[in-house]
Amino acid sequence: MRLPFAGIGRNLRELARAYAGKASPPASSEEDVPVAAILGAQVLPGGRASKTLRARVRHAARLYAEGRVSLLVPTGGLGEYPPSEAEIMARILREEGVPGEAVLQEDKALNTWDSARYVTRMMRERGVREVLVVTDPLHCVRTVAAFEAAGLKARAQPVYSSPMWRNPWMRLGQFVRESGAIVWYGIRHGIGSPYRR
Repeated sequence: MRLPFAGIGRNLRELARAYAGKASPPASSEEDVPVAAILGAQVLPGGRASKTLRARVRHAARLYAEGRVSLLVPTGGLGEYPPSEAEIMARILREEGVPGEAVLQEDKALNTWDSARYVTRMMRERGVREVLVVTDPLHCVRTVAAFEAAGLKARAQPVYSSPMWRNPWMRLGQFVRESGAIVWYGIRHGIGSPYRR
């Protein structure tokens, strides 16, 4: 098996562009992508949503309110503190006025790769071929690549209101982490490799 160095390099360049604020724009409202997957983030003690998680969910709720999507898929399993990330997100979506029938939880994923695989499986069962992925701007690069490697076309829907973007030090920290994660996902899962399939 050949290592996906070209794909890793491409994803790292896209990450650098995103960090510099030159990422590709999110999917426009004219494009018909009726499903949005919301990537999980930290749940705090007492089952409280972190600011990052709350920002992602509110962004997704706005997409629903604007009629951009008809189904929201919060994805994320049980972390250090219960309940699952997906359950917390579903609760916030209800608080934001999203009806229960517009929410489909995926509550097993423990990382981005799991989310990509599990959501892809769920969407295939429903005949869905493409999703928007709602997450922090720098996380979008790896998330889109992971979903596409799992077999589902994905378009980034970056959450610029997230503290992971708004705080310069947190943004830098996430840039460093995402750089390493892109390399790891490329080697471990073949993400970005033209030889993957």
